[in-house]
Amino acid sequence: MWTKKPEKIFYDNVNISDPKILNQAPFRFRRCPVIVTLADSQITTVDVQKMLEAGMNIAKFKMSSSTMGDKIRLLGKIDKAARECCKKYNVTDWPIATCIELKTCIVKTGLLESESEFISLQKNSEIILTQNVSYFNKCNAERIFVDNPFLVVDVKAGTEISLAADEIVLKCTGVMDDKSIKCVVSKGGKLTSLCSVCTRNIKHSRPLITKKDIEIIKFALEYQIDTIIINYVRHPNTIIRIKQFVKSMKIKRPFLLCGICTEEGLENIDDIIKETDGLILSREYLPFEIDVSKQYRMTQIQKSIVGKCLQAGKPLYVSGGVFDNALKTGNFIDCEISDVTNAVLEGVSGFVLKDCYDTDLIVEVLKGMNELCYTIEPLTLSKTNFSRIINEIKMPVNAAEAAAISCVTIANQTNARVIIIPTVSGKTIRFLHWLRPSCLIITINTDVRVMRYLRIYRSIMPLMYNGEQHNNWDKNISARIFSGVEYAVKRRWLLYGDTYITLQRGSEFSSFCDSVRIWKVSITNKPTVECPDGDENPFHSELYLE
Repeated sequence: MWTKKPEKIFYDNVNISDPKILNQAPFRFRRCPVIVTLADSQITTVDVQKMLEAGMNIAKFKMSSSTMGDKIRLLGKIDKAARECCKKYNVTDWPIATCIELKTCIVKTGLLESESEFISLQKNSEIILTQNVSYFNKCNAERIFVDNPFLVVDVKAGTEISLAADEIVLKCTGVMDDKSIKCVVSKGGKLTSLCSVCTRNIKHSRPLITKKDIEIIKFALEYQIDTIIINYVRHPNTIIRIKQFVKSMKIKRPFLLCGICTEEGLENIDDIIKETDGLILSREYLPFEIDVSKQYRMTQIQKSIVGKCLQAGKPLYVSGGVFDNALKTGNFIDCEISDVTNAVLEGVSGFVLKDCYDTDLIVEVLKGMNELCYTIEPLTLSKTNFSRIINEIKMPVNAAEAAAISCVTIANQTNARVIIIPTVSGKTIRFLHWLRPSCLIITINTDVRVMRYLRIYRSIMPLMYNGEQHNNWDKNISARIFSGVEYAVKRRWLLYGDTYITLQRGSEFSSFCDSVRIWKVSITNKPTVECPDGDENPFHSELYLE
């Protein structure tokens, strides 16, 4: 047949040592969302459409390399590309979320003085780091500008400083004046413009939120950006202040993802998880900011943070080292494949791809990510993990939580392929994300902001309902559920006679989803002509009631 078979869902423990595991059927829908950093402000709508079709779930704007006007135009290109995808695939809406990041404590170098692409710093050579703005575009082998106004206050003699991750490593030898420090190069390398600067195991003196951050937040609220990434979160007060500011604006708050980048952030990780909507493990910063004794324990740190997020039901994204070589050269190397594979098996919710100016390379990496997740994600299904989650729930639970637990339990025990939920605000989805059902979750709602908001969560396929609005409440809910079933059948996620579960409000007077129902698919997608494997279907399919 020209269409692929639907996913095989099973509720059992996976035996990785079983040789038959290599022959296990892969998934057809990638559970892990991917954030793609759009570095080129001049990117075309066609390129954005290619990335959407390849599997980009969240588009992240790079604040340092574009103006506000560029970002506004980029938002327009994303909307236009999504509409083109809707036309091409005959769907009502294409769920794509947008994301913007706050600078907070991120430190960069300035621009190179010469027109060359890089300068070489030799080992044991001496160099001056300065916060004097007059040297911003005059960086050379003797003096480098860094945009840290607290450079002299934060950095003491003997402090290790890393430029461009671990490309170049410096050691501070002393303070020269109120704006400069003197360093010696302990590891030489090539320095380009606007490289990241990490300082090992220091207490940052910068305020938790700067005026520049407030401007970015106002921009995000004005143009309805769905997610705000807060880099270098050191204390939960950062999140609390942002929440208070957004509340004062009387606007719906975007999803807050907090980047763990420093030793102080690790120390306050439990309090940060309580306040945030999700975490990002920033591996491009954290290994060069933590104490040297923890530098080679990043795997252990990652496992620990994954466990904390699973317990709290918060999504965790991983950034830094995610197919970096493939984004540079187009070649996938074994260590990066193993790294992403292990992260998926551990329970990471999603990944952040670093900025890349070559759209074709981004598309290839997204396709590679798809193929990897299709084969690895079935191995994450675990009866033991679900039992552990249920045992950790504090009793007694409220009625909404009890309904969600029942829904996931029934879906697992019946090996249902899909859970369909008509939702208004998305609150039920957050609890289901914590329970991690084996199957795919399809949400149906009428608010485009909620639809994009839900794109952040793992295993969620948010759909927009644009059908007829009925005066009868029951007919409205039934129509939304049927639209979800119809979409799943079109995508071959469901076949005639398959089991699916619905979680919905039992009546129009219910304030939460309190009704769980088990259904059988009563429609089918019958092609007019069946073609041999590998051939494209020359005819469109129609849905038939059986």
